[in-house]
Amino acid sequence: MKEIPKSAAPCGASTIAANRASFEAIAEMFRVFGDATRLQILQSLSLGEKNVGQLVEELQLTQANVSKHLKTLHDAKILAREKRGTSTFYRIEDDFIHPLCGLICEKLNRNYEQPSTAFSFSI
Repeated sequence: MKEIPKSAAPCGASTIAANRASFEAIAEMFRVFGDATRLQILQSLSLGEKNVGQLVEELQLTQANVSKHLKTLHDAKILAREKRGTSTFYRIEDDFIHPLCGLICEKLNRNYEQPSTAFSFSI
């Protein structure tokens, strides 16, 4: 198997074949970010913690749909949750999403020259 420089390899992998599990984990994390509803939830939570009811109202989605996406984000250790009385509040737990989303928006903005199509993810 051809050796690749660590600087070019995801997560410092030294060979492609030896780190299939690393690539699978990376792909799974990208899948977490591959849903527009989850991105909307992250955008909303970038303004502060919220409970499910607040997110349902703000995003105009069903409680079941919001809860499903919150579980995915929580399971990926992107969100933290805290039970208070009968409500569960969610907040962004891992700040790595801030630069990641910024890089994606920067890339999209380079693809579009018209200011009216500018992408922004204010996290």
